[in-house]
Amino acid sequence: MLRGIYTSATGMEAQKDMQELIADNLANANTSGFKAVRHIYKSFADHPIVNSATGQEMGEISHGIEPFSTSYDFAQGPLRQTGNPLDIAVRGEGFFAIQDADGVVSYTRNGHFSLDKDGYIVTQSGDFLLDQGLAPVFLGFQGVRDLVVLRNGNMVVNGDYVARLNTFEFPDDAKIMRQAGDKYTADKALTGMNSSFNSTLAQGFIENSNVSPVKTSAEMVQVMRSYESNQRAMKAQVDTLQMLMQLGENI
Repeated sequence: MLRGIYTSATGMEAQKDMQELIADNLANANTSGFKAVRHIYKSFADHPIVNSATGQEMGEISHGIEPFSTSYDFAQGPLRQTGNPLDIAVRGEGFFAIQDADGVVSYTRNGHFSLDKDGYIVTQSGDFLLDQGLAPVFLGFQGVRDLVVLRNGNMVVNGDYVARLNTFEFPDDAKIMRQAGDKYTADKALTGMNSSFNSTLAQGFIENSNVSPVKTSAEMVQVMRSYESNQRAMKAQVDTLQMLMQLGENI
């Protein structure tokens, strides 16, 4: 009986975590470059069921589930044309490399860039966009009248070549961690990053989030129903346990 209550409780806890994750995905449905997040769960180790009278094993029982890992859905999001020459989208695999004021490098699919007062291309949060050599992209102090970003990442300003953008892929064995809504890092050193040859750049476009509000809302409803099902199962077991305890007191 207690095992059943515990199993229902772990199921409710898992569904609660999934609701929070789905709510976060929905909240970022309009965040450029955002990628949906998924939790992966695993069962606790099975324990043998033993006949107390004979000592014979009769099978195994699981005590519920627990979080195992977090995964990211890096599927391509739809591209939205903006006409802004500083908006750049990645078609295919790979990430832009960016660097914050403390020198920490991370990676993003959000290509909504702007030009700061010093002539550097920056993200909405002020991080520097890095070129293929991991140096901040500098367009110059003079006015940028004509910026062209070619599919291969070459950047031409006012007719002159200034830099080349590269996109980067995480190694297959890297543990990827999201630092903010659209920024990612990994447990592998920077030298472990691979240049992506499976992508091209699209100037004047932004990659939208790959979260589908309709599909994600349906997932939320399904998770809530699973939570309520576990809740009802727990209540039924608690009620039965209380009834048995009352019967025991009356004997």
